[in-house]
Amino acid sequence: MLPKHLIGFILALLAALLNATVGIISVNLFQSGLSPESIAFIKCFIALMFVGSLLIITGQYRLLIPYFKEKGLALASSAFFGLFILYHFETAAYETINVPVVVFCLFGASTITTFILEAIIEKRFLHLNEILSMMMAIFGLSLIFIEGGLLDENMIGMVNAMLSGMGYGTFLVLSKRFNIGTGLVTLFGLLFFGVIYLSFPFLSAGSIHITLESLFYLVLLALLPTICGFWATTKALTLIKSQSVQLIELTEPLFAICFSFIFLAQLSTTFEILGGGCIILSIILHEYLPLKSIDKPAPMTAE
Repeated sequence: MLPKHLIGFILALLAALLNATVGIISVNLFQSGLSPESIAFIKCFIALMFVGSLLIITGQYRLLIPYFKEKGLALASSAFFGLFILYHFETAAYETINVPVVVFCLFGASTITTFILEAIIEKRFLHLNEILSMMMAIFGLSLIFIEGGLLDENMIGMVNAMLSGMGYGTFLVLSKRFNIGTGLVTLFGLLFFGVIYLSFPFLSAGSIHITLESLFYLVLLALLPTICGFWATTKALTLIKSQSVQLIELTEPLFAICFSFIFLAQLSTTFEILGGGCIILSIILHEYLPLKSIDKPAPMTAE
């Protein structure tokens, strides 16, 4: 039996792998004429129907009402940040700026949000390893995407990407804090509230036209990152700290680089290789560097 910490590490890594497919698939959907609001809503709706069918088949639908009564408010709060804020602004960002810049802004904002919120909730100062890991991770991502033209990109797209990252970072902290659990019932609850939130911008976007090709990509988005990726993240949060999940999932850009080589025949640059090394180092720093809070020195007492 593998240790809980190792299982959590593997699940967070799996989530990063699955989430790395979002950008490539979303770009293909934009080319088919779908709006960001339509993509975000429809992929979550398909995922909701799929998970709901699994609950009926497995008989777990009986657990929904008791679970909603116990965790309804926690689910609504977590889904607002983890589905609505994340998917709405992330998808909008992919429409205006390129994939590398979106991922950089998203993970940069998410990393900072996660560490700061954890420190606030626990009423403590940041640990030294948290500060060093955060700085190293952001520096590594900066190296990877420095050739993406960050300074020349559309400011609205960058703001959208950073807002989505803040939403994801908040979700990681809240879902751990509220102990919403994992599994199909939890995933259904998150998707249920997420679909409700995302329906408002979807209905205001106007009519849509879905082709067979776009439907195929929407199903991929629903199955890979939305269902499997979200499940892997929520499961990892029950096994390891939210900061650890956040840092491990910073490997997503490395998977994105691999996908670009496999599907687009693009070679990694020196900056990307160096950045990947910094990301791996940030994970090692957080996981193995002894904890040390930056606290005020305690007052001296007379002996």
